[in-house]
Amino acid sequence: MLRLLASLYFFVFFSIIAINQSSEYIWKHWGNQTPNELGYAKQVADNLRDVLNTVGIENYPNKSSLDIININDVAWFPEQRTALGKGEVVISFDSNDNYQLFMLLADEISIVKLGPFEPKRPSIWTKYGFKLVSFSILALLLVLWLRPLWRDLEQLKRITEQLATGQLDIETKPSRFSAISTLTQHIQKLALQTASLMQNQKHLVNAVSHELRTPLARLKFALAMLAPKDPQQVQAMSQDVTEMELLIDEMLSYARLEFSEREMSKTNIPLSDLVEAQIGKCLGASNKQVEHSIAQDIYVFGNDHYLARVLQNLLQNAEKYGAQKIKIELKLRDNHVILSVSDDGPGIPVDKRDSVFSPFTRLDSSRSKETGGFGLGLAIVTKILSWHNGKCWVTESEMLGATFNVSLPAHRNTNI
Repeated sequence: MLRLLASLYFFVFFSIIAINQSSEYIWKHWGNQTPNELGYAKQVADNLRDVLNTVGIENYPNKSSLDIININDVAWFPEQRTALGKGEVVISFDSNDNYQLFMLLADEISIVKLGPFEPKRPSIWTKYGFKLVSFSILALLLVLWLRPLWRDLEQLKRITEQLATGQLDIETKPSRFSAISTLTQHIQKLALQTASLMQNQKHLVNAVSHELRTPLARLKFALAMLAPKDPQQVQAMSQDVTEMELLIDEMLSYARLEFSEREMSKTNIPLSDLVEAQIGKCLGASNKQVEHSIAQDIYVFGNDHYLARVLQNLLQNAEKYGAQKIKIELKLRDNHVILSVSDDGPGIPVDKRDSVFSPFTRLDSSRSKETGGFGLGLAIVTKILSWHNGKCWVTESEMLGATFNVSLPAHRNTNI
């Protein structure tokens, strides 16, 4: 960061100095014509002095138009007095920037004063045009300085987007002219290491899927052979093996979500119909009272398969921990779709409502092992909603249980 600030400071500092010096030189020799005008006026004054010295002041035809003063009537600066003695034309300016010319005649007493003359003013368009060109050059130099920095920032943005979507084939092209080249190289190295870890995780998931299922299958076969000798003990062991299989399935399902977003396609989805379909499945498999209030013609942009998974997990959660009643509500609020799934179960303490969305989190006081589950259902809900720019949070229901609220951006129905 210090290198970036120092580079920007010195670049702007030296650029302003170079532009100012160049502008002053160009303005003096091209934009501002006053020096040439004064040079021409001095030549005219020299010619007039030669004429006056030749014919004399008394014989000059336009003597009345001349302003003749005595050299001693003016308090000259020493350098001006010396210049007059050498026969030079002395120029002075008044408070209005008008100039006057003084020249000493041959008698070394008489001074001819010409003026005051108003110098030719440069056009306002020339003045501001010159400023515009100067600032445009500075802006161009800043663009040249910022271009490598912009390319590196765009590359970092592309790398983070690739990592977020599970694309592990990351290519990097660091720019050695950028002020943040060192930082870019470190982040690119970190991104490559992250991509490598994600690739290793993917291989590990595939290995677990194959290597763990094989011994579990052998255990199930061995338990089946031992069942006649000790049925009760074998039944308990079989339940443990089945639980291990379910855990592996849940872990693999959650791990695969890390690599599913890239292949996920999104369309305009009638969420009202999707929620009603999932409620219909819940009614067929539930022995609890299910109430629902579903607003019609609500659409979202997303993947219907994964959004259905969100609804299934929330409904299964309410089915497990609700006592007698489940309530589902879908409504539209401020261009956002709000889905609420409430139950009359034991609820969730306020200090633990955020932690329930973490993987493998189970509340021992209210979520006992007998109810099933491994603490991955809500983590899957959070992951899928993040792909759809949505979120989920917990509040207390009006039935004193838990209410899981889902918010998604509403989408216009493009099929009309």
